[in-house]
Amino acid sequence: MGGVGVALTYNNLDNHKLSSEYFEKANKVREEYCNSMTYLNYKRLSNILARRQIKLVCAQYPMRSIESLKSIFEGQSGIIFVDNERTFKKAVQKAGYEEYFKDVFGGDFGHCTRKGYGLLAENIANVILKEVFHK
Repeated sequence: MGGVGVALTYNNLDNHKLSSEYFEKANKVREEYCNSMTYLNYKRLSNILARRQIKLVCAQYPMRSIESLKSIFEGQSGIIFVDNERTFKKAVQKAGYEEYFKDVFGGDFGHCTRKGYGLLAENIANVILKEVFHK
């Protein structure tokens, strides 16, 4: 019986290691490549706002890196980016995933709970207050 337990533990460790490796690969791909429709929509929005002299604020999904959105506007100034990755990872580490998300539809994030939407709104508002209104 002890041998089975050891084999299962070893197997679970292997699966966890493999899962972690693929998770990191998926994150790298998400950071380097942007969906073409997302790219076009952001560019259109950016052009409309620039003509009206309105700052563009880009916010990424919770738990996701902002780098893919930054790559859309590489070399362009005046874009404000909201980092929801760091804020949510820190909150989830402290209080648990279920405190901020109802499900895992995005793979590494999900639809927010009331507390999750509050954190998202607060994070975006704080960046806008700092970057746009200098408060």
